[in-house]
Amino acid sequence: MLFFKECKKILLSITFLIYIFTVTAFYFTQFISDSGEPLSPPVAGSEDYGYIEKEIPEILMPSASESLLMEYISGEYIAYPIGFYKEVKLSEKKKSRIAEIITEITGITKSELDNFEVCQNSDIPQINIPDSMTYEHFRELMRKADKIIGGGSKYSDDNIVKNFSLVPKTYEDALAEYNDFVEKDRITGAYARLFCDYIGIIVSMLPVFVSAVLAGYDKKSRIEQLVYSRKISSAKLIFTRYTAVLTVLVIPVIILSIMSTISIISLYPDSKTDIFAIPIMSLCWLLPNIMISSAVGMLFTEISSPLIAVFVQGVWWISSMMNISNGLTGNIGKFTLVCRHNSLYETNLFEEDFSKFVFNRIFYTFLAVIMIIIDSYIYSRRRKGDFYAIRKNSSRKSKA
Repeated sequence: MLFFKECKKILLSITFLIYIFTVTAFYFTQFISDSGEPLSPPVAGSEDYGYIEKEIPEILMPSASESLLMEYISGEYIAYPIGFYKEVKLSEKKKSRIAEIITEITGITKSELDNFEVCQNSDIPQINIPDSMTYEHFRELMRKADKIIGGGSKYSDDNIVKNFSLVPKTYEDALAEYNDFVEKDRITGAYARLFCDYIGIIVSMLPVFVSAVLAGYDKKSRIEQLVYSRKISSAKLIFTRYTAVLTVLVIPVIILSIMSTISIISLYPDSKTDIFAIPIMSLCWLLPNIMISSAVGMLFTEISSPLIAVFVQGVWWISSMMNISNGLTGNIGKFTLVCRHNSLYETNLFEEDFSKFVFNRIFYTFLAVIMIIIDSYIYSRRRKGDFYAIRKNSSRKSKA
């Protein structure tokens, strides 16, 4: 059968061996190293329970205001507009608009701000926000500042709380988090997120190598015309090949998820755990990443070359990985390629983002299918000689 022949090609390829080695190595060096010891409930009376995000206007407003003032004085604003770290320098017109926002919040005039800009060694006055400044209006002003900066700044709705309203956890906060870990997540649910966080980094990139090599196999072995001449439909050939790629690449992930389940259950022998949490989450979370990376490999190899396919996916992957403005936990947006939740706690953050997570995974699944449909269409046209004829006519014109 064609399916098994395609699977055999993948299994015998060097790229698949690299995929297996990298995924397995990442599993043991990252996930296993972070899950070697069971979590214990917090002990009352400890001095440090870590920090937690709490939207407290009395803390957030002066802290965010001081940050905006300091960035105005320095002339540089830190932002992640498209996922990459960027130091933004504003035009004089935009600087004036930022100054107006600072003046409205603090009462410090633009001339005073510009004087601080010249004398950067002078002391910055204490931020005094008038009682007339409501929290709702303050947040509106912060949104304006974020828009002026270009988006993705510390003052955006997505980032402002985690940047300016982190407070020490109390014993009650820590205990509530641990109870969520045991009762809501049933332990394995939390480890499922951590497993997918780590493995998702790898399976968002490596499949492009496997699928690109497989898609370019016909040309490399010079049997392209033989494949074109066969009676099998182009759609059937491409979708069978794509299914083979997904099957071979997802099986190691499922095996590792089962190994993880066994490992975690052994850590908590007296607790009630969900034995299906990690495998099911792995399919829902990671399969769309494997699908989209594989689809990019097949489509762009058909359009151009394996090198271009790897380049396209690489740029996309790096852009997503560089988007650290939201941190490693709770970094899930509607169009985030590499979803992150690098914590066994903070279940509430995942619950808040769950609707975006579902949309995200469905979106990438459909996008991958659409790309494969386009790939099969291009393959069909090329098979009929349409693109060959175009290239031939172009060559004749250039000679003329």
